[in-house]
Amino acid sequence: MNSIRATTTHTGLRVHAELDPGTYDTGIKVTDTDIDALPMHRHRFHGDWNYTLRPQHHDTVGVAEDPRPAGSLPSQSRAGGLRNPELTGMTEPALDELVDQLSQRLDELREHGRSQQRGGDRIRARGAGAKDKLTTADRVLATVLYLRKLGTRDLIAQLFGVNGSTITRAVRQIQPLLAGHGYTVRPSTARFRTPADVTAFLTNNSPTEIKSAC
Repeated sequence: MNSIRATTTHTGLRVHAELDPGTYDTGIKVTDTDIDALPMHRHRFHGDWNYTLRPQHHDTVGVAEDPRPAGSLPSQSRAGGLRNPELTGMTEPALDELVDQLSQRLDELREHGRSQQRGGDRIRARGAGAKDKLTTADRVLATVLYLRKLGTRDLIAQLFGVNGSTITRAVRQIQPLLAGHGYTVRPSTARFRTPADVTAFLTNNSPTEIKSAC
Protein backbone atom coordinates (compact mmCIF):
# COMPACT_ATOMS: atom_id res chain seq x y z
CA MET A 1 0.00 0.00 0.00
CA ASN A 2 2.84 2.38 0.79
CA SER A 3 4.38 1.70 -2.63
CA ILE A 4 1.09 2.52 -4.36
CA ARG A 5 0.61 5.70 -2.32
CA ALA A 6 4.15 6.83 -3.14
CA THR A 7 3.43 6.94 -6.89
CA THR A 8 3.80 10.46 -8.29
CA THR A 9 4.57 12.18 -11.60
CA HIS A 10 6.26 15.46 -12.44
CA THR A 11 2.88 16.80 -13.63
CA GLY A 12 1.39 16.50 -10.17
CA LEU A 13 -0.25 13.06 -9.95
CA ARG A 14 -1.00 11.96 -6.39
CA VAL A 15 -2.38 8.52 -5.52
CA HIS A 16 -4.69 7.66 -2.63
CA ALA A 17 -4.97 3.96 -1.75
CA GLU A 18 -6.87 2.12 0.96
CA LEU A 19 -6.95 -1.58 1.78
CA ASP A 20 -10.39 -3.18 1.56
CA PRO A 21 -10.46 -6.05 4.08
CA GLY A 22 -13.82 -7.36 2.86
CA THR A 23 -14.33 -10.76 1.25
CA TYR A 24 -16.13 -11.18 -2.06
CA ASP A 25 -17.54 -14.07 -4.03
CA THR A 26 -15.67 -15.01 -7.19
CA GLY A 27 -17.04 -16.06 -10.57
CA ILE A 28 -19.82 -13.46 -10.67
CA LYS A 29 -20.49 -12.21 -14.19
CA VAL A 30 -21.24 -8.51 -14.63
CA THR A 31 -23.07 -7.72 -17.86
CA ASP A 32 -23.05 -4.50 -19.87
CA THR A 33 -26.66 -3.98 -18.77
CA ASP A 34 -25.55 -4.15 -15.13
CA ILE A 35 -22.85 -1.55 -15.81
CA ASP A 36 -25.25 0.74 -17.66
CA ALA A 37 -27.64 0.69 -14.70
CA LEU A 38 -25.03 2.17 -12.37
CA PRO A 39 -25.23 5.90 -11.45
CA MET A 40 -21.98 6.52 -13.32
CA HIS A 41 -20.66 9.76 -14.78
CA ARG A 42 -17.99 9.14 -17.40
CA HIS A 43 -15.26 11.74 -17.62
CA ARG A 44 -14.36 13.66 -20.78
CA PHE A 45 -10.97 11.95 -21.11
CA HIS A 46 -11.37 8.23 -21.86
CA GLY A 47 -14.71 7.82 -20.14
CA ASP A 48 -14.41 4.05 -20.55
CA TRP A 49 -11.53 4.17 -18.02
CA ASN A 50 -12.17 7.33 -16.01
CA TYR A 51 -15.50 7.85 -14.31
CA THR A 52 -17.18 8.82 -11.06
CA LEU A 53 -19.49 6.23 -9.49
CA ARG A 54 -22.07 8.01 -7.37
CA PRO A 55 -23.85 6.43 -4.39
CA GLN A 56 -27.27 7.15 -5.90
CA HIS A 57 -28.88 8.68 -8.96
CA HIS A 58 -28.84 12.45 -9.01
CA ASP A 59 -30.94 14.99 -10.87
CA THR A 60 -28.24 16.25 -13.23
CA VAL A 61 -28.05 12.93 -15.10
CA GLY A 62 -31.77 13.02 -15.79
CA VAL A 63 -32.02 10.29 -18.40
CA ALA A 64 -32.43 7.36 -15.99
CA GLU A 65 -35.54 9.00 -14.55
CA ASP A 66 -36.81 10.28 -17.89
CA PRO A 67 -40.23 8.88 -18.96
CA ARG A 68 -39.18 8.64 -22.63
CA PRO A 69 -38.37 5.20 -24.04
CA ALA A 70 -34.88 3.89 -23.33
CA GLY A 71 -32.40 4.90 -26.00
CA SER A 72 -33.89 8.30 -26.79
CA LEU A 73 -32.40 11.71 -26.05
CA PRO A 74 -34.26 14.80 -24.89
CA SER A 75 -35.49 16.88 -27.83
CA GLN A 76 -33.03 19.70 -27.11
CA SER A 77 -30.16 17.21 -27.26
CA ARG A 78 -31.41 15.81 -30.55
CA ALA A 79 -31.81 19.31 -31.96
CA GLY A 80 -28.56 20.90 -30.86
CA GLY A 81 -26.74 18.98 -28.19
CA LEU A 82 -25.08 16.58 -30.61
CA ARG A 83 -23.50 19.58 -32.35
CA ASN A 84 -21.65 20.39 -29.12
CA PRO A 85 -17.95 21.03 -29.89
CA GLU A 86 -17.05 18.61 -27.09
CA LEU A 87 -18.55 15.86 -29.25
CA THR A 88 -17.74 17.00 -32.79
CA GLY A 89 -14.27 18.39 -32.09
CA MET A 90 -15.06 21.54 -34.09
CA THR A 91 -16.95 24.76 -33.53
CA GLU A 92 -20.54 24.98 -34.72
CA PRO A 93 -19.65 27.53 -37.47
CA ALA A 94 -16.95 25.12 -38.71
CA LEU A 95 -19.50 22.29 -38.74
CA ASP A 96 -21.97 24.46 -40.69
CA GLU A 97 -19.25 25.29 -43.20
CA LEU A 98 -18.44 21.61 -43.61
CA VAL A 99 -22.12 20.81 -44.24
CA ASP A 100 -22.31 23.59 -46.84
CA GLN A 101 -19.22 22.28 -48.63
CA LEU A 102 -20.55 18.74 -48.85
CA SER A 103 -24.25 19.41 -49.47
CA GLN A 104 -24.18 20.01 -53.23
CA ARG A 105 -22.00 17.00 -54.00
CA LEU A 106 -24.07 14.81 -51.69
CA ASP A 107 -27.30 15.87 -53.38
CA GLU A 108 -25.78 15.09 -56.79
CA LEU A 109 -24.69 11.62 -55.69
CA ARG A 110 -28.07 10.90 -54.11
CA GLU A 111 -29.94 11.99 -57.25
CA HIS A 112 -27.63 9.88 -59.40
CA GLY A 113 -28.28 6.85 -57.21
CA ARG A 114 -32.03 7.34 -57.39
CA SER A 115 -31.83 7.74 -61.15
CA GLN A 116 -30.08 4.40 -61.41
CA GLN A 117 -32.75 2.81 -59.22
CA ARG A 118 -35.51 4.27 -61.41
CA GLY A 119 -33.72 3.28 -64.59
CA GLY A 120 -34.44 6.65 -66.16
CA ASP A 121 -35.36 10.28 -65.63
CA ARG A 122 -37.41 11.54 -62.72
CA ILE A 123 -41.17 11.18 -63.14
CA ARG A 124 -42.44 12.89 -60.01
CA ALA A 125 -41.42 16.37 -58.92
CA ARG A 126 -38.34 16.78 -56.75
CA GLY A 127 -39.29 16.33 -53.10
CA ALA A 128 -42.17 13.95 -53.80
CA GLY A 129 -42.11 10.39 -52.51
CA ALA A 130 -40.53 8.98 -49.37
CA LYS A 131 -38.61 11.39 -47.20
CA ASP A 132 -35.06 10.79 -46.05
CA LYS A 133 -34.76 9.67 -42.43
CA LEU A 134 -31.82 12.03 -41.93
CA THR A 135 -31.31 15.49 -43.35
CA THR A 136 -28.07 16.30 -45.13
CA ALA A 137 -26.82 18.13 -42.04
CA ASP A 138 -27.71 15.17 -39.83
CA ARG A 139 -25.90 12.73 -42.14
CA VAL A 140 -22.75 14.83 -41.94
CA LEU A 141 -23.09 15.20 -38.16
CA ALA A 142 -23.74 11.48 -37.62
CA THR A 143 -20.71 10.59 -39.73
CA VAL A 144 -18.47 12.99 -37.83
CA LEU A 145 -19.63 11.54 -34.49
CA TYR A 146 -19.14 8.00 -35.75
CA LEU A 147 -15.64 8.71 -37.09
CA ARG A 148 -14.80 10.40 -33.80
CA LYS A 149 -15.28 6.90 -32.30
CA LEU A 150 -17.54 8.23 -29.58
CA GLY A 151 -19.49 4.98 -29.57
CA THR A 152 -20.78 2.13 -31.67
CA ARG A 153 -22.85 2.50 -34.81
CA ASP A 154 -25.92 1.42 -32.82
CA LEU A 155 -25.33 4.14 -30.23
CA ILE A 156 -25.11 6.80 -32.95
CA ALA A 157 -28.32 5.39 -34.42
CA GLN A 158 -30.08 5.71 -31.06
CA LEU A 159 -28.93 9.30 -30.72
CA PHE A 160 -30.55 10.17 -34.06
CA GLY A 161 -33.62 7.98 -33.61
CA VAL A 162 -32.91 5.75 -36.62
CA ASN A 163 -31.68 2.20 -37.18
CA GLY A 164 -28.08 1.14 -37.61
CA SER A 165 -28.35 0.59 -41.36
CA THR A 166 -29.33 4.25 -41.83
CA ILE A 167 -26.12 5.31 -40.08
CA THR A 168 -24.10 2.85 -42.16
CA ARG A 169 -25.49 4.35 -45.38
CA ALA A 170 -24.80 7.87 -44.15
CA VAL A 171 -21.18 7.03 -43.33
CA ARG A 172 -20.70 5.36 -46.72
CA GLN A 173 -22.00 8.51 -48.40
CA ILE A 174 -20.19 11.10 -46.33
CA GLN A 175 -16.81 9.53 -45.57
CA PRO A 176 -15.58 9.53 -49.20
CA LEU A 177 -16.68 13.15 -49.56
CA LEU A 178 -14.70 14.09 -46.45
CA ALA A 179 -11.65 12.37 -47.89
CA GLY A 180 -12.17 14.09 -51.22
CA HIS A 181 -12.14 17.47 -49.49
CA GLY A 182 -9.04 16.58 -47.50
CA TYR A 183 -10.81 16.21 -44.14
CA THR A 184 -9.56 13.66 -41.63
CA VAL A 185 -11.72 13.30 -38.53
CA ARG A 186 -9.58 12.68 -35.47
CA PRO A 187 -10.91 10.23 -32.84
CA SER A 188 -12.04 11.67 -29.51
CA THR A 189 -10.73 10.56 -26.14
CA ALA A 190 -14.32 10.32 -24.86
CA ARG A 191 -16.18 7.02 -25.18
CA PHE A 192 -19.90 6.41 -24.57
CA ARG A 193 -22.00 3.28 -24.37
CA THR A 194 -25.51 4.64 -23.89
CA PRO A 195 -27.48 7.82 -24.70
CA ALA A 196 -27.55 8.41 -20.93
CA ASP A 197 -23.75 8.62 -20.97
CA VAL A 198 -23.91 11.28 -23.68
CA THR A 199 -26.53 13.32 -21.85
CA ALA A 200 -24.62 13.13 -18.57
CA PHE A 201 -21.44 14.16 -20.38
CA LEU A 202 -23.11 17.21 -21.93
CA THR A 203 -24.66 18.11 -18.57
CA ASN A 204 -21.47 17.84 -16.54
CA ASN A 205 -18.87 19.22 -18.95
CA SER A 206 -18.73 22.93 -19.67
CA PRO A 207 -17.40 24.05 -23.07
CA THR A 208 -13.64 24.05 -23.44
CA GLU A 209 -11.24 25.21 -26.11
CA ILE A 210 -11.69 22.85 -29.05
CA LYS A 211 -9.07 21.71 -31.49
CA SER A 212 -10.44 20.98 -34.92
CA ALA A 213 -11.45 17.38 -35.52
CA CYS A 214 -10.69 17.70 -39.22
